[in-house]
Amino acid sequence: MHNDAPGSRPGGWSDPAGGGSTSRRTFLRGVAGIVGAAAAGAALTGCGIFGGGGGPDQPEQPQTLLDFLAATSALADRYDATISEIPALIGALTPIRDAHRAHVRALSDALGTTAPPSGPPATRPPSDGPAATAALASAEKSARDDAVSACLAAAPRYAPLLGSIAAARATHLEVLT
Repeated sequence: MHNDAPGSRPGGWSDPAGGGSTSRRTFLRGVAGIVGAAAAGAALTGCGIFGGGGGPDQPEQPQTLLDFLAATSALADRYDATISEIPALIGALTPIRDAHRAHVRALSDALGTTAPPSGPPATRPPSDGPAATAALASAEKSARDDAVSACLAAAPRYAPLLGSIAAARATHLEVLT
């Protein structure tokens, strides 16, 4: 809808209160500020600063984190299997696989345990590039969601590590899609 009122800018949005128009840039900045504030509030709550997200009164769930560690190792193994199946993808997949291996080391150190042994994935990867990449993207999406859940459920001292793993997985997903 176009506002033809005197003094209005082309493409501007009418202010229902009659105080002029608001540019799209101003509107989007406001929305970005609200979203950023909501995300910061959720992050602070999840990190236990405001009493949520697994404080001393909530028992730590080490088995959940050990399972997350095993799943992270299995995800790296899946990349190894895909690279072995389709060597042409080595340049694209090796940095992502290496990031997952680094996450395994960091989680192992944080939990005070050894990394699970590498092994073949439960399923053989597809033999063509697009199908293999799509399968990895699906695995990354699931792994990203698991990392976010683990971050929100874990003790506050694990939140920075788990949050960075969730962020890395989100970027991996973007690279793959």
